[in-house]
Amino acid sequence: MLVFEQNSAKQWTIIFGEESISLELLPSSITNKFSIVTDFVSRVSKVCGEEFDIWFTSLLKTCEDPLVRPKVISENIPILKEFINKYLESTNLNYSIFVDESKSKKSSILFSADEIKRIIRLSSYLKLYCFIFNNKNLKLGQKVHKELYNKIASDIADSDVIYKIFNVVKTKTFKYSMSDKFMWDYIKTIQCKDIGVHVIEIFNFIMNNILILCEEDKNPITYFVGVIDESVKWFLRSVYKGSIVYDDSISTEDIQGINVDNLKTYSYNDTLGRLKQIAYDKIYEILEKQNLPQVNQQAIDNDVYIIDFHNRISQASYISPLCECLVYPILSKITNIPYSHFKTLSAEHAAVLSVYTKELLSEVFRGKYKTLLSYLDYYPLNPPSITTTYKINNYEYYLDLKNEVKDFFGFATKKVPHAVLCNFIGRFSRIQLCNILDGRKL
Repeated sequence: MLVFEQNSAKQWTIIFGEESISLELLPSSITNKFSIVTDFVSRVSKVCGEEFDIWFTSLLKTCEDPLVRPKVISENIPILKEFINKYLESTNLNYSIFVDESKSKKSSILFSADEIKRIIRLSSYLKLYCFIFNNKNLKLGQKVHKELYNKIASDIADSDVIYKIFNVVKTKTFKYSMSDKFMWDYIKTIQCKDIGVHVIEIFNFIMNNILILCEEDKNPITYFVGVIDESVKWFLRSVYKGSIVYDDSISTEDIQGINVDNLKTYSYNDTLGRLKQIAYDKIYEILEKQNLPQVNQQAIDNDVYIIDFHNRISQASYISPLCECLVYPILSKITNIPYSHFKTLSAEHAAVLSVYTKELLSEVFRGKYKTLLSYLDYYPLNPPSITTTYKINNYEYYLDLKNEVKDFFGFATKKVPHAVLCNFIGRFSRIQLCNILDGRKL
């Protein structure tokens, strides 16, 4: 039988006979309650016996090789499900105890016993899978993780379960918008964060973190509702009296302001938020490399260069014309987010995406366009003009370039790119610039 020992907050050891496997977990909600996962796997080990123990430990050891890890996990998903199904069948749990159809109304979100069963099965599958994706030494790329997650969740992907969970999140969150309307209006004005964005964030959080922590003998919907309520309370920074009372039938009446058509817009915001975090991580990496010799000196306090960077970026008030002419169009194509959506970004958000785009393009072009790309590290200190009368007068060079590059980079006429270049050069050449990373003025 498998034995789990916790060495520290993120360090665990799996003991099987004379063998042991060390786990270094990633910071997450799963790690904070990892005992729920280990207790479950211990019960599976007890029911399924040595066959499961050998398979599970062998899988973790094989996955230490990053070259075979995705393939090995994919091939073992059917075996993973087989062991979990065998354990759950041994519990003889009656899932209908979680359903009270007498409370159901025409507008209710009611989960059937079969749907509850599917949720608990998926949660159980993910408990085994999280030993890999929540493990620092076995971490998978986001794309591979998504593919494997979808393969594991195939049992509910073709059903209404996911849509029902989203509706629970939406309905419960919008109930708070009725009682805290002015607070949500304030958040929307100050943070530019609509309540619908928060709905998407909670839904993603539940599917990626909370779903795993469901216990097989407890109602998962009750757990989800508790998480939603606590998340909204934390977000609003308000104290609500009374305990959480769950009603199996959640009414969707009088809920206004979000529908399936708006989901795409909220997804755009969620994607841009993730992209911003990726950009920040890249910037931290750049700053650490630039300041590496100084970090070991006693005079340098904890990451003072990162603190300076945040102080500097918080003062950014204007968006560089390079963002509008280069960064936004490229990222729009990469992410499939409309260009108009990028135009709503703040100066700080635009600046970090500019640095990130420079890193991407520098890898692609490898030394070409070095001067132009270097400007992506800068943000304006004064407002760029909206229009300009600047004209490129060196027509001979311009026409020679047109003849050299037959289609002129996809433009059918000479007029369009000429207007774009004139507008960009005229606006960009008249602004004062400051380096985002080190504060140098240009």
